[in-house]
Amino acid sequence: MVVLRWIIWPVVLLPAMWWAWQEAHKPPQTVRLDNGAELEWVDCWFDKPWWRPLHCGRFHTAPLADAQPERFSLPVVYIPQYVWARSGPPVQYIAGGPGGSAWLEADEIDFWLDWADSTAWSGGLVLYDQRGVGLSEPALGCPELRDLRRELLPLPLPTEEAYRRVRDATRACHDRIRAEGIDLARFTTYHNAADAVDLMRAMGLVQWDLYGVSYGTRVALEVMRRSPDNLRAVVLDSPYPPQVNAELSDAWLLQRSFELFGRICELAGKCSASSSELNESLERAFAKVEKELLRMSVRDPDNGRDLAVVYDHEDLAWLLFEAMYQWDVIPDLPDSIATLATGRLDSAMRRLIQDSVDALLDDAISDAVASSVDCHDAGAVDSRDAARQLEFYPRVGTIKRYDWEYHACRYWSSGEAPDAFRSPVESAVPTLLLAGEFDPVTPPEWAELAARTLDRSEVLVFPAIGHGVLDSHLCAAEVVRAFYADPRRPRPPACLDRL
Repeated sequence: MVVLRWIIWPVVLLPAMWWAWQEAHKPPQTVRLDNGAELEWVDCWFDKPWWRPLHCGRFHTAPLADAQPERFSLPVVYIPQYVWARSGPPVQYIAGGPGGSAWLEADEIDFWLDWADSTAWSGGLVLYDQRGVGLSEPALGCPELRDLRRELLPLPLPTEEAYRRVRDATRACHDRIRAEGIDLARFTTYHNAADAVDLMRAMGLVQWDLYGVSYGTRVALEVMRRSPDNLRAVVLDSPYPPQVNAELSDAWLLQRSFELFGRICELAGKCSASSSELNESLERAFAKVEKELLRMSVRDPDNGRDLAVVYDHEDLAWLLFEAMYQWDVIPDLPDSIATLATGRLDSAMRRLIQDSVDALLDDAISDAVASSVDCHDAGAVDSRDAARQLEFYPRVGTIKRYDWEYHACRYWSSGEAPDAFRSPVESAVPTLLLAGEFDPVTPPEWAELAARTLDRSEVLVFPAIGHGVLDSHLCAAEVVRAFYADPRRPRPPACLDRL
């Protein structure tokens, strides 16, 4: 009898415990919105780990009967926080770009599971692809442009010829998409913000937290403008406020990256060269590459074979700009540039070039969506204003001289945002803004600019960090965790005292 009791109890208890576990971590009950937007939970397109609660869905945007396509279907992954650690609402993650996916392919999900556990936020994590990118349906691509990039890699073309060919390929992509009946004006920050709000409301949520990174911060700010009552707390990582014009900021940003290179030893350590010595080294490297060109082979990211590339001094300038994104690369740049000035490549520079080629040929960014969003957000730019920027920042004038003449926004038909969109966002939602000191594309000045009209905000600038602060600094992760735990009275972690 005793033995029988020991057999029966596990048979009864284990199913009951499993049922209770599933109930505690089930997805919220979905709601069909008045505008027709809805979320359906579906079987995941990847193997789910049995030990980790996780749910997959397809969010169908509000339909438009006279539009093509009528609606968009966006992939959603919801990772609920464990019931014993749950103390707040879910956090909606808004990816960068514009045109960037959230990396929800089957081989990326393990990263997100580890990321959710390491961030350990008080609520669950909601991931999704924005319309037109990643696993969304339909997704917009520009194979014409990707094919051209591969073709141009080994060709030492004159700069204007390269610009002309890129313009022609981009325009061919634009015309093809238009011929398919797709309205490019449906790929804008306005629409991305509306989708973000509708998705969370379709999950049956009344209030949630936001985390936006890079361009995702612009979407998050627009959500703050239109739906402040739905937000408990917002984290803006590498802010990109709407009052900033990216095209007119490009020359300053590139020249700023040169100036930051001159201060690497002062700000990032690991070397003792003076600013003048670093600048002289950079100019020697530019001169060397301009005279002789930089030729090498890299690994083709598609097939693993050798792929020939040729870099001129303008390519080197943008390579330096891209390197500033990565905190772990920045301290090695002085040695790499000094070596390049002698006509040689060190291993760090070879890795930079390989990473740059991988990114150039990657499909994670939709060029079509990026152009639609950028051109709609920025509006018409006077070519005289663009020329004036080159006068302000003469160090990059020769590099940027053809930009506006051949820019996609001169013909890309995604419409233009009203002036109100480019006004500062005013909000009283508790907001934490993170900026990297070396960030080349969303500098700390933009975080300060965004915070001026956010009543309950705090800006933290992390030294020697580039783009995407949360994934670059352990203390940033602690700060964000403490903020989400109690956004109205966050307890600053001890690591801030050590910065």
